[in-house]
Amino acid sequence: MGVGTAIKQGLGMARRANTGVWVLFLVNLGLAALSAFPFYRGILRFTGYSLESRSLLRGFSEDWLTDFSFNSPGSLQRYAAVIAAFGLLTILVNAILAGGVLARFRDPNQPQGLGTFCRDTGRYAWRMVRLMVLGLICYWIVFRLLNQSLGGLVDKWTRDATNDRTVFWAHLPVVIVTVLGVVFVNLVMDYAKVKLVLDDDSSAVEAFLASLGFSLGKLRKALTVYLIPALLGIALLVIYRLVVPWDAIHASLGAAAGWRYLEPLVLALLFIGQQIIMLGRYWFRVATWASEWSYYSGSRG
Repeated sequence: MGVGTAIKQGLGMARRANTGVWVLFLVNLGLAALSAFPFYRGILRFTGYSLESRSLLRGFSEDWLTDFSFNSPGSLQRYAAVIAAFGLLTILVNAILAGGVLARFRDPNQPQGLGTFCRDTGRYAWRMVRLMVLGLICYWIVFRLLNQSLGGLVDKWTRDATNDRTVFWAHLPVVIVTVLGVVFVNLVMDYAKVKLVLDDDSSAVEAFLASLGFSLGKLRKALTVYLIPALLGIALLVIYRLVVPWDAIHASLGAAAGWRYLEPLVLALLFIGQQIIMLGRYWFRVATWASEWSYYSGSRG
């Protein structure tokens, strides 16, 4: 199967996988809200409804952060620990939910309700968790060998350098190689998830090894199928950044005078717009899986 055909089929399959898209979006939105809630309460207790809270609407203030950390010792460390814990939980939850999303592609013409999605998610949950552990080990290897070891070696070579540009150009290849390593691990993990659900009797290790061989053997095409929908999702963020009238938003927030409902309305519209962008990104994430499913299954004949 060609790359264009796989992506075209994947986009069509993603349009029929709305249940998975909405579940991913709502679950991750809930996790993000829960992780931010302690930080929100801490800021609210510290600033209340003072003028400082209004000025924070316009942007981040280093002076406020210094004052907050001095008067609330240990708070930032606790908030960081909470966010890190929720970050790990998010990785686990998304790994489990991937099984329910991918199972939709086994018979894309059949409707998939929430009950079917939950059953499919539970069916592949433990194998997805084991596959996630293998992926985390691979990410650790990439950062340990490429980023930390090579980066440390470059640090030794440039220890006595007096030109910042020399240090930058010396570290740039390390950053590029690390990013390429992470992208390759992402690629292998995606096709491993596809293999695990497509071949119902596959174990996590079998799916990982099969995906590794497939990704290496068809690297250029497999990578293209992975990158095009993923880059379209990233393009949404660029469009959002360019289209949103940030100057007008900043002018309306924290203003001393004006319509009393202007700030809540602007914040509500901004929040809704941001969630639409995130929903679109999850749709393209599902489209990436669907394209990979089409290419992997079609390449096997």
